[in-house]
Amino acid sequence: MLDRNSKTPLYQQLKITLLKYIEENLNEGDSLPIESEIEKMYGVSRITVRKTIEDLEKDGIVMKHQGRGTFVQSKKIIQDAGTITSWTEEMKSQGKTIETINLHISEIEPSRKLIGELKLDKGEKIICLRRIRCADGEPIAIMVNYIRSKYVPGFLEKGLTKESLYEELEVDYQIQLESARERIQARIATDLEAVELHIPPYSAVLHITRTSFLPDGTPFEVVEMTNRSDRYQYDIHLNGRNKYKS
Repeated sequence: MLDRNSKTPLYQQLKITLLKYIEENLNEGDSLPIESEIEKMYGVSRITVRKTIEDLEKDGIVMKHQGRGTFVQSKKIIQDAGTITSWTEEMKSQGKTIETINLHISEIEPSRKLIGELKLDKGEKIICLRRIRCADGEPIAIMVNYIRSKYVPGFLEKGLTKESLYEELEVDYQIQLESARERIQARIATDLEAVELHIPPYSAVLHITRTSFLPDGTPFEVVEMTNRSDRYQYDIHLNGRNKYKS
C-alpha cells in the first residue's frame, strides 16, 4: 500500500513502485497488470493509475497498445556523438540484430541547400541513398545519404553491397572520413515517417543532419536521419569550458 500521509502525490509514489516492479519482475516486451488489477494491488483510483501509466509512457518505459494492454519498452539505443561511426557499427556494438529495408539508390540534381553544404561544382551530381534501418526487427531510423558521385564511380550501377555504407566507402573506394558536423532537432513526424517507423501520428522524432569531410577538408556527404525519439538517444561528451571573462 502507498503512504497517503506522505507529501509525495500518490501517482508519483505509484510510479516509483511500478518502476521497481518492472525492474524486478518483467523483461522487455512483457505486459503490465491491467489497470483494474493495479488499482486493487495498491489501493488507488483508476485516475491515479492512468496518470502513472501516461508518465511511464512519456518516459519511454512502457507502451500502450489499444485493446492489447501496456508493455515494457525496449531500452533506448544510445548513439555516441563524439566520434564518426556508422549506424551499423553502433548497433552491432550494442548487440542489436540489424536489417535494412526499402533501399532506394538514385543519382539526382542537388538542391540549392546541398550545393552549398557540399560546395559542389557547377553541374556536379550526387548519389541519393535512402533506407529504413531496423534493429531487432523494429524500424528505428529513416536514413538518407547524399554523397558526391564523382568520388564513387560505379556505385549507382553496383549498388550497396555491404550493410554499412562507411565500410563500403573505406574498402571499395579508399574514402576515409576525417571529421563531421551534426545538427540535432526535435520535431513532429510527418505522416509518411510515422507509417514507416511504425509510430503513432504526431509522435516526436529526432532529426539529425550530418555533414562529413575528407582529410583535406572537402565536404563529401550530407546525411539526413530521422530517429524514433522513444527508442533513440544521443550521448555527447563535453570537455572543459572557456574561461569566464568579466
